[in-house]
Amino acid sequence: MIRGITGMLGGLMLASGSALGACYNDFDCGFGNKCVKASGDVNITGVCVTPSDQYGNRSYDYTPPQSRPQNVGNCSFDTDCGIGFSCMKRSGQIYGICVK
Repeated sequence: MIRGITGMLGGLMLASGSALGACYNDFDCGFGNKCVKASGDVNITGVCVTPSDQYGNRSYDYTPPQSRPQNVGNCSFDTDCGIGFSCMKRSGQIYGICVK
C-alpha cells in the first residue's frame, strides 16, 4: 500500500491498476488518475496510477490536479504492500510504489 497520503482522500490512497506511463504532473494522466513517485525518488517524472482503497476499489479524488508528481510512501518488496498489491520499481531503483 502507498503510505503517506492520508487525509487527501479521506483515507489511505493506494495505487491500483496498471501503470499508465511516465508523467510530469496530474494533467498528463487523464481524468481521475494521479501522478505519483516513491519518496526519495530523484527522477523528475512519476507514474500515472488510479487511486483506490485498500481493497483495490477505485476511490475518486476530488482534489485539484497537482503540477508535479506527488511523493508517496514507498516499498522495496511485494511483502511491503497489502494483499493483492505488488511493489513496482523503476529500473535500478531501491524503492517503488505499491500497485495492483
